[in-house]
Amino acid sequence: MIYNFKYLIKKTRFVKYKKIFHNLKLMINKKISVLIPDGECPISARVINCLSEIKEIKIHIISNDENLYLKHSKYISNYSYYPKTDSQIDFIWNINKEVEKHNIDLIMPVLDDSIRIILKYKNAITSAAKLAHLPTNSNFYTAFDKGKLANHLKKHNIPFPKTKIIKKNDSYDISEIPYPVLVKPAIGSGGVGIQVFKEKSEFIEFINSGKFNNIYLAQEYIEGYDIDCSVLCEKGEIKAYTIQKGNIQGKSGFEPQIGLEFLQDDTLLNVVKILMKSLNWSGVAHIDMRYDDKTNNFKVIEINPRFWSSVEASLLSGVNFPYLYCSTSLNYDFDIPKYKNMKFMDIWLLLKNIKKNKSYLFKPNFILNNTSIKYSVNDPKAMMYKFIQFFLNKIK
Repeated sequence: MIYNFKYLIKKTRFVKYKKIFHNLKLMINKKISVLIPDGECPISARVINCLSEIKEIKIHIISNDENLYLKHSKYISNYSYYPKTDSQIDFIWNINKEVEKHNIDLIMPVLDDSIRIILKYKNAITSAAKLAHLPTNSNFYTAFDKGKLANHLKKHNIPFPKTKIIKKNDSYDISEIPYPVLVKPAIGSGGVGIQVFKEKSEFIEFINSGKFNNIYLAQEYIEGYDIDCSVLCEKGEIKAYTIQKGNIQGKSGFEPQIGLEFLQDDTLLNVVKILMKSLNWSGVAHIDMRYDDKTNNFKVIEINPRFWSSVEASLLSGVNFPYLYCSTSLNYDFDIPKYKNMKFMDIWLLLKNIKKNKSYLFKPNFILNNTSIKYSVNDPKAMMYKFIQFFLNKIK
């Protein structure tokens, strides 16, 4: 059965007793088999860690990496390797094979590329009813394409930075956008490809260079701070969410933060509610936002229509998004979970801090409750292979 009674009572405490007993009547006395079809992506490992909290879930993964360290994970019930091909439909056939072979209950893609292919070839999936709840193809692309998203935000009067779409060999006018100007690919995520131009001459130089080979967005730089909202939705209604503000930057100012603080903000949440409702969104999403110091409001920067790298942090704050995604996709009812205000530290940041200050070694409660290190400790064989692969890649 999918609900772990002790987990609900002791850890999340978000389901009322009457709903627990109602759902217990609905549950089948068997484990639920969940298939992750894109196991090779790094975020899949984080999603698997979250699902591992629920012992009644059997995790199956498909990967195009024959030697992925996750094949040695004790959390994985079955690991299937299929070589990567140039044909997207092969990806669908592989899913069909695994669903039939292992009697899969739920197909849950993690990455946006996988979601895009599944939505495109949904009719070719023999057990489409077993797909986790997903947005429509049209709404997915509205979120995925930053240019389409900008038009959507404007149409629905949702705050966002001044934005212009610029294409090679097309005329454009960005005079209404003050410098510094951010330029980012219209398709992409994770802060990859974002550049900042302080002056018009720098921007023109970029436009005339060989680097300008894509559809880009020119966007005003907002004086303020980054803040994100992670959501699980069903037909535009938020079923679960967390709000987190970065406090330690990644490798650049535009990559995911490696230190987070979870907090509450009703004003931000109301903007996200309007946004998700306007998209009639189903599934998970991570909304990048920025607080504007000049206008004193929150502006939508972009939507990642997939799971996010800090999903384990959300779990530690009190919201197990992958588990709840399974639950809502299987039509189990639950109240919106509450989460605690807390700080989270990425494992690499923890190791870096330990190197600088050995006193972190004497903070076991912080390490267990504010980092994801326990998943490495609890799955030693997989982690051993992960570090071996990391080391071998370093010396190549």
